[in-house]
Amino acid sequence: MKYKNKMSIYADFLVINILLSIVVAIRYFFFMPELPSGVLGPIFIASSLIGQMALLGCLIGLLGWVTTLLPQRLFFLFLSFLASLMLSILVIDTFVFSQYRFHINEVVLKLVLSGDVVDFSFFTWLIAALSFVLLLLIEFMLLLYLKRRMTQKKKVRKKWLVTIFIVSFLTFNFIHIWAAANAYQPVQIVKNYLPLFQPATSNGLMQKYGWIDEEALAKQRAMSIKVSSDLHYPLSELNYSVVDKPVNIVFLVIDSWRYDSFNADNTPSLWSFAQNGVVYDHHFSTGNSTRTGIFGLFYGMPGTYWQNMLTNGRSPILMDRLQELNYQIGVFASASLMDPEFNRTVFSNVQNLRLRSTGDSPSKRDESLTEDWLKWYQERDTSRPTFSFLFYDAPHGYDFPRDYQKRYEPMLKDVNYLALDNDMDPIPFLNRYKTSVHFVDSLSKKVLEAIEKSGDLDNTLFVITGDHGQEFNDNKLNYWGHNSNFTPAQTHVPFAIIGPKFSVDDSLVMNKLSTHEDVVPTLMKHYLGGEGIDQNNYSTGIDLLNEKTEERDWLISSSYSNYAMITKDSILEVGASGQYQYLDLSNRIRKSEEPNFLYLKDVLEHLSRFKKK
Repeated sequence: MKYKNKMSIYADFLVINILLSIVVAIRYFFFMPELPSGVLGPIFIASSLIGQMALLGCLIGLLGWVTTLLPQRLFFLFLSFLASLMLSILVIDTFVFSQYRFHINEVVLKLVLSGDVVDFSFFTWLIAALSFVLLLLIEFMLLLYLKRRMTQKKKVRKKWLVTIFIVSFLTFNFIHIWAAANAYQPVQIVKNYLPLFQPATSNGLMQKYGWIDEEALAKQRAMSIKVSSDLHYPLSELNYSVVDKPVNIVFLVIDSWRYDSFNADNTPSLWSFAQNGVVYDHHFSTGNSTRTGIFGLFYGMPGTYWQNMLTNGRSPILMDRLQELNYQIGVFASASLMDPEFNRTVFSNVQNLRLRSTGDSPSKRDESLTEDWLKWYQERDTSRPTFSFLFYDAPHGYDFPRDYQKRYEPMLKDVNYLALDNDMDPIPFLNRYKTSVHFVDSLSKKVLEAIEKSGDLDNTLFVITGDHGQEFNDNKLNYWGHNSNFTPAQTHVPFAIIGPKFSVDDSLVMNKLSTHEDVVPTLMKHYLGGEGIDQNNYSTGIDLLNEKTEERDWLISSSYSNYAMITKDSILEVGASGQYQYLDLSNRIRKSEEPNFLYLKDVLEHLSRFKKK
């Protein structure tokens, strides 16, 4: 085949695949709560959809252009494979986005490839493989069809399509230049919906001609997440008092634990035990992901400080103090402690850290975790206090042993993530999740019985909670899992404290809005010799045992890149660069309303308190 003909076929093939990618990418905008107000929003959606897919298609097309020098058969095979791979990735990304509202990234790939966190069924993998093979055949047949048209001297009419691609590309960039200079939220929110989308900005030029809104930009900059290596933590030296008899401390944490699955039926052992202490009804995690949820629990501050602590390799004051008091520290996690990097943050100073559990499934790793802890606890030095961290994972993977007896029906046999959509009945999926929670409760029972049998029950403080929630399309917006919004389905978690100083009569305390940030200051003040220290020096939380503390009006929760100010009836979600959405508790936009910026002033102080000015 002549080189000129190859290039013509290649150009036609590229344009057709760009059109296919545009059709696939329309799906991203199905998940918008509503179209943005005004004229610019819809125009930006249409132009960015066409222009971005054309841009990505052309960039990927450069790889295909090199292969035009290959023999025809290899040329067709390579093009078919490349086009099928790119379209498959785009389709998969739409599924990821439909459930989590973010695109495939390094974090997602780590979770999938590790097998610890996201464990796809054989059926899901089979569907994906067969779909790819089918797409590969379609692409190859398309090339053969274009070759036949070429011999008949028929070509795809490309000029007007290419003109639309170019005009769309210029349009969305010009719109975004203006929107970025004026902090125009309807446009800035839209840009999160397309993968690898970085539209142009030119604030310097816009400022030169006076086409910029300085006040709106200042407000947006103030809300942005500022990450640097500069850290001022704690704010001053901490002078502790003597602790005569340290209590043993147990953190029993369940990954992806919904608030409504903490009850006498679903978690009979934990629920019965929690009645000896205080069960908090309105407790929220510091994150909708494991990283930020566990971070807030140990550091007593928002998860937005994660990168600062990781960069500096700074362990939390809580762990430092436990080691100063010669605690035996037992860290038993089901999934790996290296991703997220808890081995370089929370437990960075713990020697001989147990990095993960053995087993080829979450339930087996949870069983391994329990057996290892039982052995460690039995062999502990009884002359020293102990700190135990048990982090179960089965509910995160919807997993339990095949022969587990207590089951909730009807139940999904296997989880097919590709089948999750807004019309799916969530009950069978939820029942599978509840069964996995019940299984973890049965393991927790062994832990509680071992401590009771040891005679240390009265001298042990228990913190029982989850790292974040787990959504099953609770708000009918096709959200499944976590790390995708800040509604109660993903942030409201069980929370109970049982042990010395916590009375079952603390009804005034249990009804207050609480957060993971509150655990560290409570433990430091009442159990670890920090009663004379201003808790603001090391935490943004409050003392749960201080009945004089005013009830808070808001709290902070965060994800890998966003954070939210949550009140009793609203969510202000803020992106990394300061763009925001004002939502109700079902994640729908609150129209004709503005967030309480007086609250926001205090939020920003919490987010910057431990960063050097």
